[in-house]
Parts: sequence; structure tokens; C-alpha cells
Amino acid sequence: MHAKREDRRPLTRFMSLAARLVGVIAIFSAATMAPAQAGRPPYAAMAIDANTGAVLHNRAGDAPRYPASLTKMMTLYLTFELIERGRLSYATKIKMTERGAAASPSKLGLKPGQEIRLIDAIKALVTKSANDVAIALAQHIGGTEANFARLMTAKARQIGMTHTTFKNASGLPNKAQTTTARDMLTLALRLQDEFPKQYKLFATKTFTYRGKRYRNHNRLLIHYRGTDGIKTGYTRASGFNLVASVRRGKKHVVAAVFGGRTGRIRNARMRALLNKSLAKASTKVTRKPAVFVRAPSPVAARPPAPRAKPPVQTRAAPSPRAASAAVGSGPSIALAKVRHVLIGPQLRQANQAGAGDRGLPQFAPAAGRFNPQSTSALPPSTLQAQASALAQRFISSPAAGAPPQDKPPAQREATRTPSGPFAVQIGAYTDAADAEQHMDAARQRAGGLLDPYSAVAVPFRKGSSQLYRARFRGFDSAEASSACQQLKRLKIDCFVVRPE
Repeated sequence: MHAKREDRRPLTRFMSLAARLVGVIAIFSAATMAPAQAGRPPYAAMAIDANTGAVLHNRAGDAPRYPASLTKMMTLYLTFELIERGRLSYATKIKMTERGAAASPSKLGLKPGQEIRLIDAIKALVTKSANDVAIALAQHIGGTEANFARLMTAKARQIGMTHTTFKNASGLPNKAQTTTARDMLTLALRLQDEFPKQYKLFATKTFTYRGKRYRNHNRLLIHYRGTDGIKTGYTRASGFNLVASVRRGKKHVVAAVFGGRTGRIRNARMRALLNKSLAKASTKVTRKPAVFVRAPSPVAARPPAPRAKPPVQTRAAPSPRAASAAVGSGPSIALAKVRHVLIGPQLRQANQAGAGDRGLPQFAPAAGRFNPQSTSALPPSTLQAQASALAQRFISSPAAGAPPQDKPPAQREATRTPSGPFAVQIGAYTDAADAEQHMDAARQRAGGLLDPYSAVAVPFRKGSSQLYRARFRGFDSAEASSACQQLKRLKIDCFVVRPE
């Protein structure tokens, strides 16, 4: 019996050792899998020398991440662009919608129908990161938040954000809405390059609205010297995110951190990243901003008034594919210099010759989708090469051998003088200014469809009330019916008004 027990000892020892090994493996696996099982968001960080475009730090900078409220950086980019075009102003009233009012916090808590000035809406996004305001602003510009998200994605492609897809304007959870640290730094640099005046709003430390004071979620503005912006973000899936811009002396660094477990941990990592990056950053500015072109404030195409001298020629109203990337670019646009940038002489000649916004992503309202004919995107470290590539696309024109673009049927007759007796009415309002504002918004959303037609606020009385009908005039019967059908596809209520 003793001999038999001795014979079993090696087997027993082997089984015991195997059990221990399995236990160790299980513990190791549990440790390595814990972040995923616990739902801890993945980390990413990147820093760029804004003076040179050089990448100073990169950890998973090209890996997909959820942007959370960093999304609002693009919402504001499109808003700033429309301000530059003259389509919006800081005084523009943004009406809170039911969808916006129903959004999850963080939000201002406006009720449907309440209005907020655009300047206050911008500050609410920058400081409070108000989701309700972001949604209402998106609907004001794009008609629907889905349309606005398409605009955001198309603009992202245009400016070099190759791995970003937007599905909403707020950053609220959506599995299909992803970005990268590199893309967000590209966006941060573009905001600084293209909108230096508006960008200063990202440094707003506090915002007071209706007697309530809100502090900016970006605490580096107070606790880290030289910080001038720009945006925080958080969802459970993304973790705590931050894009920050710091200027110290002649140095300028922009950095992104994704996946912080808490706001304090995220801020600590950002400070460490900025300290390390500023030590390596250059004081010499060699990076040149990407080329950007703005259209002037749109003016409705109307028959020219008789003059002693020939009228100044303007370009015909563009089709949706030749319009600006903003929803409902105005009629008769010509290339305009908005601010001086360093560009090659060929592009300057093309600008003076009136080259259009050809090749940029366009929104086709009738189809409800984008035609993303964008330039090949490049990372922030090669912005000058990106500028050259974009300049080359602007130099191309039908006269230089580029194939002409087909125009949708609804736009082929946009150059003629509208003189039909029919009108399309989109609503009736209590004052003329409100009617004009809604007509302007309809023009923006219609993508050129309404550009040739005159907008009029027709006064009438209903009982003791003075009201104003918002109408577009100059249609024939078929045009009016077709236009109203397309407006309804954009969820713009309307009906055809026959000749009286």
C-alpha cells in the first residue's frame, strides 16, 4: 500500500502544479481584461507643436475613440463659418426645439419655443457644454440634426479629419460617432487658423445666463498658465477627454487626451503631457495655415436695377454641388478674401479670376445626402503640403480642362430672371423681422433652390392682430409645386399661393 501511494506522488504533484498554473493564468487574465470588463475607456494622447506642425507625443493618436462633447468643436466650427459668411450674427435668435429640450444633461434647461442669442448659445457650448443648445443650433442651421451631422462629417473630410464620423451635434453617445486624437488636433488648429476672433471665446472662464453663473469645465484655463482653450468631453464610453491649447512665450502646443478615468486624472495627464511637450517645442513659426476661402455675404439674385453704367457682373447661382459646404449657401457667390493668408501666386490669380468652391464636399438637399468630393487629407504635421494640394484643386476649372459638373434639374434654370405669378408661403408670423428670419433660414436649408426668388413679408390683419406672411415670389405653377415638394422633404412646411 505504501508503494502504491509513492507511485501516485508524481502525478499528484503534477496536478497540483497544473492547478496553480491555471490559477495564475486566470488571475493574470482577469487583471489584463479588467479594464474592458469594468468598462474603462481606452486611453489616447497626442501633442503637436503648433508653430511647426511637428508631432511631439503620440500614444494611440490614430486609434478610434469616442469624442463625447469634443464634438461641439465641429458644431462651433460650422457656426463660425456661417458668421464669417454673414449668414449668422451674434444677435441671431436660436429657438429651442422639442428635441433639444428633451436632451440629456448637461444643458441649460430651456423650454421649447424659448429663444437664446447666438453669442449666448456659443458660450453655453464652450462653458456648460449644453447639449440642448447644441441640438437647437444644429436644427436651426441644418433643418434637422441628422442633416447637420452630415455637414459636420463632410467638413471633417474637407479639412483633413480622415477618421472622424459625426452622427450628432452634441457628442451624446452614439457608437457610430468616432474620431481620433490626431483628427481633433487638426480641428483645433483649423479653429485657431481660420477663426482667430471667434476662437477667443474658447477662453471664456465663466458664463452668466438668466442670472445663473456657469464655470468652464476646462479647469486648465485657471490652473495651467498659458491655456487659451479649448474643450472638454465626457461619456461613460469615452471617459474624460480634453483638447487643450497652451501658449508660453513664443511656444505654442496643442494636445489631446482621451479616456481619463476621472476629470482630475485627465487633467493631471494633460499637464504632464504639456510640460513634456513645451520643453521640446520650437519658438520659430514655420507651419503655415491651410488655405481657406470664404464666400461673401449672400444677396438674393434679383433683376438688376437700371443704371447709367453697366452693372457689375456676378456669378450665377450655384447648384447644390457647386455651393459652399454650409447648408443653403447663398446665391451669386464669388470667391472672396476674408483674411490674408500665405498662398501661392497661382491661387491668388485663381481667386481674382473668380474660381468657385469646386471640389468641396457638398450637401444635396433634394437627395438628403452629401457628395464628399474632398481633397485627400493629411495629418497636422503636413498642413503646408495640404494647403498646396487644396490650392491645386482650386486652380482647376472647366476652362483648364476639368469636366463640367452636371446640375440637378431644379438648378439648371436658376440663372434666369424669375417672373412667374405664383408664390410659395412657408408661414405667417407676428412681426416682419420674424418672417424675414424664417425666410433666411429656409434659404440656408434649401441649398440654392430658393435663391433666384424674392422673399417678401406680406402684411395682413387677422382680427385685431397684425401678421406677416413669409413668401417667396416669382414661380410659375410647375416651379412652385416642385419647390414646395422639395421644401417638405426638408421638413419645411409650405403651400403654393396662386395668383390673386
